[in-house]
Amino acid sequence: MSNPLHRPAVRSSTARAFLILLSISIASLFSTGCSIQTIAVRSTGGIIDNGFDELMAEEDLVLARTAIESNLKLVEALIRTDPSNTDLILLAAQGYVSYALAFADDRNNPGRARMLYERGRDYANRWLILKFDTDLLALKRLDDFTAVVNELPDKAVPGVFWFANGWAQSILLSLVDVQAVAKLPYAETAMRFVLERDETFYYGGAHMFFGSYYGARPRMLGGDPEKAKEHFDRQREITGGEFLIGQYLELRYVALMTLDEEHARELIDEILSFDLDRRPEIRLVNRVAQDKAREIESDFEEFF
Repeated sequence: MSNPLHRPAVRSSTARAFLILLSISIASLFSTGCSIQTIAVRSTGGIIDNGFDELMAEEDLVLARTAIESNLKLVEALIRTDPSNTDLILLAAQGYVSYALAFADDRNNPGRARMLYERGRDYANRWLILKFDTDLLALKRLDDFTAVVNELPDKAVPGVFWFANGWAQSILLSLVDVQAVAKLPYAETAMRFVLERDETFYYGGAHMFFGSYYGARPRMLGGDPEKAKEHFDRQREITGGEFLIGQYLELRYVALMTLDEEHARELIDEILSFDLDRRPEIRLVNRVAQDKAREIESDFEEFF
């Protein structure tokens, strides 16, 4: 990582947001069209990327949550000005799915989490439309959906990943909804594309998906704890066990779902004992995993 002393003086997300919006406002004074505004938006790409890197290295969850919320709305404002900006659209997809998992996906308000997951899914679908002229949500038959997904190039992996991730996570919060559950095969098909084209993408994200996919459902609905464990083991191999969301999802969808108290305690201990400074560039996601593991630990008796 670069020396923080060599970074620009403007560091806070609030200050960056102000300067970005100011540049767009000034541009609008000199043009009734949108071309200058679009140029201004596209010139902020590096600033947005640097801000995202800083957020990923943040340890304070309250500060991170506030910054992510404001920056997601900033990204949406920029997209409104430049609606064909695929970089921002993909960032919005990743941002909403990640935010939902980190800060909204709990037992208290599943409806809000579903809404955020689906917003991320919709941005990913929009990215696929712009990049590959492919509207996956418009495909109603599974065989048509499968054929179109399999024809996509390897470069479509990021969009397909966040599309499938957002859709599946929303469905997993709606297992009592028959219509929602009926769409799981679509999300599975999309993520299998990612698994086959690049199993290492986003820290072995496809393996985390299938670990959750097979672990969250009862056997009568296609669940398979053994398959789930295999995927989590492979994700651990890919990351060296240093991306703790994998262990948290294994805890949530394998150990707790199978009532394996010993395995659950092992995973909690592994997550909580991890030194966040070992991977400073993903400190935030690992801090989120530790926070969620502590929540489970505090309510441990409720699960067993």
